[in-house]
Amino acid sequence: MAKEEFKCGGFRLSKGKIEINRKLAPRTFDEFTPSDVMGIENCMRCGICSYSCPFWLETKKFYDVPAWRTYEINKIYSMFYTGYGIVARYLKLRRISGNEFKHWTESAYDCTACGACTYTSPMEVPNWYTAIIMRRILHYSGFNYESAEKLIRNSKEKGNALGIENWGEVASKVGFNIDKKDSEILYVTSPLEIQNTDVLANTLSVLNKLKLNVTVSSEISDPGYYAYLMGDFETARGMLVKVYETAMKLNVKKIITTDGMGYFWLRWQGPKSVKENPPIEVEHLTKTVYEMYKQGRVKLEKADIVAPTTVHYSEFLSRLGGIEEPPREILRLTAPQFIEPKERPSSDKLYTCSHHVELIDEKKDTLKRVRSYVVSQLTKWGGKSMIVFDPNCMLSLENAVKDKQADFKVVYFTELLDRGIKI
Repeated sequence: MAKEEFKCGGFRLSKGKIEINRKLAPRTFDEFTPSDVMGIENCMRCGICSYSCPFWLETKKFYDVPAWRTYEINKIYSMFYTGYGIVARYLKLRRISGNEFKHWTESAYDCTACGACTYTSPMEVPNWYTAIIMRRILHYSGFNYESAEKLIRNSKEKGNALGIENWGEVASKVGFNIDKKDSEILYVTSPLEIQNTDVLANTLSVLNKLKLNVTVSSEISDPGYYAYLMGDFETARGMLVKVYETAMKLNVKKIITTDGMGYFWLRWQGPKSVKENPPIEVEHLTKTVYEMYKQGRVKLEKADIVAPTTVHYSEFLSRLGGIEEPPREILRLTAPQFIEPKERPSSDKLYTCSHHVELIDEKKDTLKRVRSYVVSQLTKWGGKSMIVFDPNCMLSLENAVKDKQADFKVVYFTELLDRGIKI
């Protein structure tokens, strides 16, 4: 961790006080939009956002209130980009407190960036986003968790956050076309999906049943969002651009992903970060299937999986990504004895799982307790099969089963589709 020197622009601890390197501000806020500024400045710190956050519900710590992170980020923004803040900084009336900063690392990862707090907030304050900005500052200044930095290093050196080196070999064994030009679809997978060949096999089977000409790229084994979520925006942006450039080079018509967070990153948050619209259409597989179903091009029937079934909707696909109708309707058509939540897929009343924070070793003890909130909600619905739309959700709920917090079977939606598409 940083002690008495600045590391790549960040904080310095000097005689027990926090000093901020001027370079930190433009790097930290380089993708901020007017709506982001309005959001952090509109926060009244009422704390109502905390009631949709399982981390705060579990710890009751002041630094786990989502608005607290927003306030800390707003202090830095105002000190460099507002008139009153600049004056206050020179007069030393506004600064980052050492006593508060020591909680930053823990607070930043007591969050999955699920967006529920923003839906709960009367001002729609982007508290989920300020958690990521906080991680960006931690990464720059050397105070990030080591396991988070390992994911970043793997992304830089191996091309994916989990350090997978044999993606081309795995794809070939599953049966994917590799680097096939003029294919209709470029399938962009994620590292957790690569580690689960059943997910890949089910996905390929679904795409074949849909009669779509699909290829994967030997160079793309991670869309880039892990690096982004850990605070290294530059590496994430490079990985995103590589996906787009590869799609254009292969001359495909569309990018398809099966990862809920992957969709949100490729379609929305990534383009915002690079300040460009996607040069090619990006689609989640649920939307592809549902549109073909509405057009009469594919038939769906109840799948042969353990019933009754229920669902843990993807926070990033539905709440932040805006894809609600396709996954919900597909479940109604294919999930046997489907127990449907009363809340819509984007609702802030649906608890987040521990998502990508499962990959942060330093948070293991906290995660098991936090996981109990979503597990108790899901268990109450009574499903024997739990359908998920994101590999990070699958990891979280499978860990809950391993820890004997739940006894349902976690089913990835590609298996449901593979069994539910009628040829």
